[in-house]
Amino acid sequence: MKPIEELYNRLRDKNIRVTQQRRAIIDALNGNHLTLYELHLAMKEKGYKNLGTIYNNLDVLMEQKVIAEVYIKGKKHYDLVAGEKSHHSADQHIHLSCSVNNKIVEIDDKDLFEMIKNHEIFKGFNISKMQIVVEGECPNYDPKSCKITSACHVAHLT
Repeated sequence: MKPIEELYNRLRDKNIRVTQQRRAIIDALNGNHLTLYELHLAMKEKGYKNLGTIYNNLDVLMEQKVIAEVYIKGKKHYDLVAGEKSHHSADQHIHLSCSVNNKIVEIDDKDLFEMIKNHEIFKGFNISKMQIVVEGECPNYDPKSCKITSACHVAHLT
């Protein structure tokens, strides 16, 4: 069974309806990190124009840990954390954001999370959620070639 179908079944098992709007949101976010504005544009293209409905569905999907909010460059983005192109959880993930080409990459490194959890600072503290956003740029980037995916260091991390 495909991961997206497993996701739908998991929602149904919790008596959460898998409506066309929810499917459209999940589809729009699959492999993308979108702001509300970008998501609203994507939903309009699919015929869903009501912003209130989008907000309500985002709330349900976030409560079910299907979607997470992540702040990148001071803007709230929505991230599908359970799906075909997603390999992390709502409570534990890292995003790497390039300030030159705006590429956002998910880093799935269990060893890194364990290293942080086992750090002396956190001894005796039960970490239930860890979201890390790393923003920056390559130290020797070429502004002309950096925006080309084949030349982008960050793009190679996917």
